[in-house]
Amino acid sequence: MKYIKTIRLRHNDGKTAGENIREQLQDTKVVKVVPEWHINDLRAFYDEATEQIGHCVRIGEDFTKGGVQTGEKWLEIRYDHDIPDLAAYRHSKNAQPLHTDESYISDPADIMFFYCINKAEHGGATTFIDGPVLVDHLRSYDPQLFEDLTKNDVCYKKADEFRKRPIISFDEKGIPMFNYNYYCVSRDETDFNKELNKRFFNYLEDQVAHSYMMDEVYLNPGESVAWWDEYVLHGRNAFKAEKTNDRFIWKAGIKWTV
Repeated sequence: MKYIKTIRLRHNDGKTAGENIREQLQDTKVVKVVPEWHINDLRAFYDEATEQIGHCVRIGEDFTKGGVQTGEKWLEIRYDHDIPDLAAYRHSKNAQPLHTDESYISDPADIMFFYCINKAEHGGATTFIDGPVLVDHLRSYDPQLFEDLTKNDVCYKKADEFRKRPIISFDEKGIPMFNYNYYCVSRDETDFNKELNKRFFNYLEDQVAHSYMMDEVYLNPGESVAWWDEYVLHGRNAFKAEKTNDRFIWKAGIKWTV
C-alpha cells in the first residue's frame, strides 16, 4: 500500500467526495482531503461522504464517565479550557504519543476520519509513521523488543470494552499492523506485558516521535484526513490554545465494506 496522498475536491458533493476518498483508500494508508470549493454545511457534507466510504460505527464516548460509549457517530476532539490538560488528550493542548485509536475496541473500525472545524494558531498537526518504516527501524535497533511485541498478546481496555492481540502483527500480505495505546493497557495484564507496553512507549518517545521517520498532517477548517487505523501509528503535536475550541476536530470510525 502507498503511504500518504492528498486529494483536492473541486465540488461540494459529499457523495462524490466519499466515493473518491474510498477509491484512494483502496491502496493508500493516509488520505488528506482538501476542498477547493466552499462547503456551507460541513457536517452534512462529511456525513454523506463518510457513508460512501463504508459502514460508519458509533464511536462516541463520554469523557465524564471514563469513556463509556454513547452511541453517537461523531466524537469531538477539541481543546477545552475547563478540562485539565492531563485529564484527557482529546481535550488538551499537549502532544499526544503515538497510538492506534481502536486498541481497546472489541469490534474495531478500520478507517478513522477527521474533519476540521478550527485550527490551532500554532502547532497541532496530526503525526503519522508508516508501519514498514517503523518495523525496519525497530528490527535493527532492538531485535528483542521487536520479537516480544510480535509474540505476546497484550490487552487494552477502556470502560467495558477490551481487545487482546500482539502490539505488532502482519496481514496476509506481510504488511505490519499495530494495536497499541500506552495509557489503555489493562490493569489486569501480566507484569511482563505491562513492562512490554512501557518498553514500546519509551522506544517510540526516544527514537521515533521527533525523528526523520515522522510525517505531519495539518488540517485547515473544512479539510479532512482518513487513515487505516491498524496500518500506521498516529499522534499529535502540542499546540497553542487559550480558549475552548481553539482547536476543534470531529472524528468518525468506519468499517470497510466489500
